[in-house]
Order: sequence, then C-alpha cells, then structure tokens
Amino acid sequence: MVIVLLGIISAVAMPKFFGRSSFDERVLFDDTLAALRYAQKQAVASGCNTRMVFTNTTFNLLRDDNCNSGNFNSSLTVPHPATGENSYSGSQNNVTITANNATTTFNAIGTADADNLIKIGKYSINVVAATGFSYDSTP
Repeated sequence: MVIVLLGIISAVAMPKFFGRSSFDERVLFDDTLAALRYAQKQAVASGCNTRMVFTNTTFNLLRDDNCNSGNFNSSLTVPHPATGENSYSGSQNNVTITANNATTTFNAIGTADADNLIKIGKYSINVVAATGFSYDSTP
C-alpha cells in the first residue's frame, strides 16, 4: 500500500519539481510588479514621466528626456536600483508577457496614462490609471 501511495504521489508531484516554467513565470511576474511600482516612484521622485514598455518576452523602463516632452527613446533608460545596471529590464526564457497596452506611463503625481492588465502565464497584474496603483490580480 505504501509503495502504491508513493507511486501516485511521485507521478503527480515530480513534474512540478523538475518543470521550471512555473518558477520562471513567477520570477518574471515578481520582477514586473516590482518594476511597475519602481517606475511610479521614479516618476514621482524625479517629477518626470517614466514609461514601462512591454514586448512579448521583456519589459524595459524608460525615462522622459525632458520632463513632459513625451520623448521616450530606448537610450533613455532607468538604472536598476539594486544592481546599478544602466537599464532596468527583465525577461525569462520561454515566458511571454501579454499586456492590454504595450506601454504604461507614470507622471509626476504617480498616475498612469491608462488602465493596463498584464498577464504572465497564470499570473495577472492590474494597473489602475487614476492612482497608478499596480497589484496582483491573479484569480
């Protein structure tokens, strides 16, 4: 009986230990949520707009070249606060990002330009335009 139970448990649990996709999704989800919150704080602290750009596999933080100019070219990156790297960006192998809007821009008072729903695997992030609040909306 013990061998049968161990066989059933191993058949159900072992794929979760060896499959990395759920871990990679969670890592990218956490990184994306932290980056959104940092982008909002950066916009408030600097008084200049900060934009988060989403592609199918990555996110990047950009800053406005001159407050309220609307110029967000890819060379105007936001440095990563923890590592000091020149560009705050994130991605994970074989994990896709699906966003209602390809960008989310935060202004000097912390509000976002539009509501946005970002999906990373089974996880969801909601951005509320009126407040700029970003939160885990995973069902």
